[in-house]
Amino acid sequence: MDSSNEVQPDMPNRFLLQTDRLFLRPFESDDLPALQACLNHPELAGRRYLPWGFPEDLPLSTRQVDAIIKKWSEAEREAHLAVFLRSEPVFIGYVESDWDWDPHCPFVTLVIAPGYQRQGYGSEVLGSLLRHLFENTPAHNVTGWIAEWNNPALAFTRKHGFQDSGRSRRIGLRGGAYFDAVLVDLLRPEWRSAQEG
Repeated sequence: MDSSNEVQPDMPNRFLLQTDRLFLRPFESDDLPALQACLNHPELAGRRYLPWGFPEDLPLSTRQVDAIIKKWSEAEREAHLAVFLRSEPVFIGYVESDWDWDPHCPFVTLVIAPGYQRQGYGSEVLGSLLRHLFENTPAHNVTGWIAEWNNPALAFTRKHGFQDSGRSRRIGLRGGAYFDAVLVDLLRPEWRSAQEG
């Protein structure tokens, strides 16, 4: 899996990635219906990231999703990429990287629409993104947050070498009970060792 364009180490906010089956590009206004359907899918409630200030409640209106795309497109130290099948092309999810706090420790989010999960697409996207971050940017630690009840996501990150590295206690409510958010991360030497192994 290779980056389709050579990218400078300062991580510009618009870049493309591709795999054998997928391509990733910045969001465009025409992506609104597909993104809205993805964000409003009931199986993704509590499992997808929204920018600060947008409600977690479903459903999100067309106006709200349009505002999300606009906010993402204007971000300067973040990348928000739509994921498409190369064969059709069909929107199947999105991935984000945010290095506003520190370009050495970017935060990542990956969402694959339920109809396309468990087909290896998430692994392709994450593998391509990690390769880009560790080979073309100053990143030495890639981080993510996952609700402790989201066992499939926790298993996915652990499968790809991420380790639990902390938690925020009682960060939210689900079914009338508090839940924690688990911090996971992957260090550059750990990723490199896995590639060599």
